[in-house]
Amino acid sequence: MNELFSSSSTNQSVENYLNKFEKHLQNPVIKSFLEISENMDLLVEVINHPTNLSKKKLDDTFREFYFKIRFTNYLSQAIYFNAINYDKKVNLFLERNKSILDCQLKDGDVTLLDYLASKEWQEGQEVCIDSSNIADHLTSYSLFKAIQLLTENQRQLLNLAYIYGLNDSEIAVYLNKSQQAVSRSHRKALKKLKELIENE
Repeated sequence: MNELFSSSSTNQSVENYLNKFEKHLQNPVIKSFLEISENMDLLVEVINHPTNLSKKKLDDTFREFYFKIRFTNYLSQAIYFNAINYDKKVNLFLERNKSILDCQLKDGDVTLLDYLASKEWQEGQEVCIDSSNIADHLTSYSLFKAIQLLTENQRQLLNLAYIYGLNDSEIAVYLNKSQQAVSRSHRKALKKLKELIENE
C-alpha cells in the first residue's frame, strides 16, 4: 500500500488519485479492502492529508485486513485437505473392516444382506416370530447353546419372562408358585446362563 501513497501529492484530488492508480486498485484484495466504507474513508484522508499518522493507520488497517484474508484462506485449505484425508482414512477403514452384512455367504456370491432381504429368510422369520420358544428368537449362538443346557422349568420361566413379557409376580400366579420362588429361579437361570457363556 505504501507504493500508492508515495506518489500522491497534497493537492491531488481523490478522483485523480483513483484514476492514476486504477490498475492497482483493481487488485482483488485492494478492491475488497476499499469496498469497506471505513477503509475508503482512511484512503481519502491519506489523499487529502497525507501525514505519517494517517498513512500508518491506513497501512496497519490494510495489513490486518490482508492477514485475515490469508489466515482465512489457510484455514479453508487446511479444512479442505484434512477433510480429504479423513475421507480416505474412513474409506480405507471401511474397506479393511467390511460390515458382516457385506460378507459373502458360503453358497455362491450372495451376501448376508442379500439373504436377509430374500423371501426365503422373511418366511423363516414369520415362523420364528410366532414361536413361543425363546431359543427360536436368539441371534447369539453362544446364548442359544447355553439355553439348551438349562432345565425345562428354567426355559419355561425365561419364555414367560422374555417372550410373553410377564413379571415374576405374574409368572408366580401362572405357575402356581410363590413370587419368591420364581424370583429365585429367575436369578438362578440367568446366573447359570452367564456362567455357561463365560466358560465357553
